[in-house]
Amino acid sequence: MILELYMKNCALVEELRLNIDEKLNILTGETGSGKSIIIDALGLCLGEKYDRSFLRKGTDKGLVEAVFYSKSNYLNKVLEENDLELDEDNMLVITRVIYADGKSVGRVNGRTVKMGVLKKIASRLIDIHGQHQTQALFNKETHLEFVDLFGENELIKYKQEYKTIYEKYSEIKKELSMITENKDDMQIQREIDLLKFQINEIESANLSKDEYEDLLKQRDVYRNSEKIYSNLNLSYQHLYDGSVNAVDLIGNAVRELSSIAEYDESLSNYNNDIERIMYELQDISREIRNYKENINFEPYELEQIELKVDEINNLRRKYGETIEDIFEYYNKIKSRLDEILNRDERIEKLKSEILEFEKKLSIKADNLTEARKRVAAKLEEILLIELKSLNMKNVVFKVKFEKVEFMQKGQDDVEFMISFNLGEDIKPIYKVASGGEMSRFMLAFKTILADIDQIDTLVFDEIDTGISGIAAQIVGEKLSNIGKKKQIICITHLPQIAANADTHYCIEKSTSNERTFTTIQKLDHSQKRDEIARLIAGSNITEKTIEHANEIIELAKGSL
Repeated sequence: MILELYMKNCALVEELRLNIDEKLNILTGETGSGKSIIIDALGLCLGEKYDRSFLRKGTDKGLVEAVFYSKSNYLNKVLEENDLELDEDNMLVITRVIYADGKSVGRVNGRTVKMGVLKKIASRLIDIHGQHQTQALFNKETHLEFVDLFGENELIKYKQEYKTIYEKYSEIKKELSMITENKDDMQIQREIDLLKFQINEIESANLSKDEYEDLLKQRDVYRNSEKIYSNLNLSYQHLYDGSVNAVDLIGNAVRELSSIAEYDESLSNYNNDIERIMYELQDISREIRNYKENINFEPYELEQIELKVDEINNLRRKYGETIEDIFEYYNKIKSRLDEILNRDERIEKLKSEILEFEKKLSIKADNLTEARKRVAAKLEEILLIELKSLNMKNVVFKVKFEKVEFMQKGQDDVEFMISFNLGEDIKPIYKVASGGEMSRFMLAFKTILADIDQIDTLVFDEIDTGISGIAAQIVGEKLSNIGKKKQIICITHLPQIAANADTHYCIEKSTSNERTFTTIQKLDHSQKRDEIARLIAGSNITEKTIEHANEIIELAKGSL
């Protein structure tokens, strides 16, 4: 629900902060006081189009901000889809900054979002019903949802049976689509040729797991062959074959130590260790000599290594960074080729399975359609009763069904058809409803769906158009009843409706320093009584008017 609405530099409002209570909130005020500003401000928060005339004259920038509280999974799904979330207190702050050049910026919890995202989020938070709003009922796509919502318990079995088969049906169609990829025979043959070329290219390379790294090491050795040979030769000279070498010098040390080793055990140990080192150096020197003598750095071999490295690099550019990636891609295209070469048989089998599932699906879809039509008939009957109680006695309402292709929700294309006036043809609802009629129509809907509808806040404007007396009293009672389950904001001119308010606000217009200002005040009981008296008699308020106002308020309390 909405907790607070803040406005700055909007129309006649310089700055206004409105804390909104639960249940039924009534807004009243004299004609032209600025009641529509509240609705327009909420509309901006919910992604409606910004008209620069809404910005207060003489200012460059305005602001509208609404704070919502919600625990709705219905809302969370949309937030998650757009990488947004409620704060830790389940709060959502929607801000719309408006500018004199006609531009505006929308934000959700401080993050800038597109207007389309704002509208999606708003559709999960609040319904606004008035002359200028595009209601959910105007969107044909929601009509099936309304029917399913109304008949949820009765339809759940048929929907689940249909869904189970539809999911299997969709999987088979998806597999068929993947095999053919919607390609003709020429396109398929081109793919076969490409796959065969790629498979042959990888197989011809005769790759092994560690081959690439080994080749890079060999290439490094061959590229540095002269330096390797030269340094090996110098090392051998220093160790063994030079005029002055390490083995001869250590040999001299061994002879000197051996002549004195008998005098002390430590001297004997030194002699033994140095002698062992001398023999090890002799062995290492022989190995270096053998390595040097067996070196054969043929330019042809380096060329072959370079060619093989280039070949693998070419495969890496096409099929994967590593040898493992190339093997993985190879296995994938081998499977794809086998799939295509055997596709005719598989395609025929899948098509046969699809036909069988379509027969089963058609039966389940027909069952679901019949169940929906039964639900729709109940909805028509109950809704007409509700509408007649709202002084809409000549209304004709029908739920129109058309059969379409199999979809996730069945084969039903549903549209609400209505005639509000006697003698008029029945038409789609968006073509015939005025603001007041639409508000009362939605009120009737919400009365029926109050327990299961997931929208927490409803806003009604012009709901009192064309009604008075007992009908107005009934509208007030219905608003009050829905207000026990949802937050309601209603702008009205009728005392019979206003008397049902759980919280009453009065909107007033005043002038100061040749400027006009709109303000809003939360009324206590006596102020509420005086405002209802004004609604009854205008400026000519008498004791009788006050008594009448008290009577209306008491009657409203008695109906709760």
